[in-house]
Amino acid sequence: MAAIICSLQSTWKILWRMILFYLTWAIFLAVFFVPFGLGFTKWYHASPIEARLYSDIITVVTILAATWVMTRFIDHRPFLTIGLAFNRVFRDFLIGAAIGCTWLGASVGIIWAFGWASPIPTSGFSGPVLAGSTIAMFFNVFAQEVLLCGFIFQTIRSRSNIVIAISVSAALFAGYHAGAFKGEWLPVINVFTAGILFCLSYILTDNLWLPIAIHFLWDVLLGPVLGLTESGKSDLGGGWRMFSLHGPSLFTGGTFGMEGGLVVTITTVFFLIIICFFQRRKIRKLFLKCAQSSIDIDYRHTI
Repeated sequence: MAAIICSLQSTWKILWRMILFYLTWAIFLAVFFVPFGLGFTKWYHASPIEARLYSDIITVVTILAATWVMTRFIDHRPFLTIGLAFNRVFRDFLIGAAIGCTWLGASVGIIWAFGWASPIPTSGFSGPVLAGSTIAMFFNVFAQEVLLCGFIFQTIRSRSNIVIAISVSAALFAGYHAGAFKGEWLPVINVFTAGILFCLSYILTDNLWLPIAIHFLWDVLLGPVLGLTESGKSDLGGGWRMFSLHGPSLFTGGTFGMEGGLVVTITTVFFLIIICFFQRRKIRKLFLKCAQSSIDIDYRHTI
């Protein structure tokens, strides 16, 4: 009974912190978007790059502001402990960029090898559009990773364990993309699995820069550079496209884009296995520590 009460107390502490974080973030967002009213939609249709850039920058600023409020006044810890220390930025970003490029390259390579991709005449390329989309994409990815591996993940981890933290955070990550799924089941699995990959990348470094780099290189190469559909969005390249996808939608993703196909499921799981293999000692220590913490809690409530 005592163990159940302790578990309920921990769950409540997690829930009210999550609710307060989302409410704080919503208030900050409202300050920057409510004054626009319907004007923002008109702005987006007239100048999509500028509107997207504004939206993504404000999203980052407000998420960081909400995170600062929670770390400063609720957790009473330094803001940079969410994983934004600068001592390993360059190294983590290079490693993450290499993983992101290889992950996307393997996915595109498999699709190409099976004849499900064909080059098309390129047209509509614009340097300013590519630059604007790339910058907006970086802020978008930054915001997603802070949401995925930042305050909420760390709150769950500190009051439960790594397995629960990864599972819940990956599920929330899939939930953030729910609007793009349109009833399809495989994109949900792929986004959830990618969330696990990003969470694991964060755990191994205790820094957000590695998952940010992996995620950013994947997204920026897939959308703005190659011009392919990314999470159901086909306009990220501004009309620019290097090749088209065809073949079975189960493998190529259909209208959701390549991220909704079985090929990406396979490559994501493969890279998860590779990371776990090369970091097996550190991962084993983390999960043993997690198991020991659970045993200690149960023991304390039986004496």
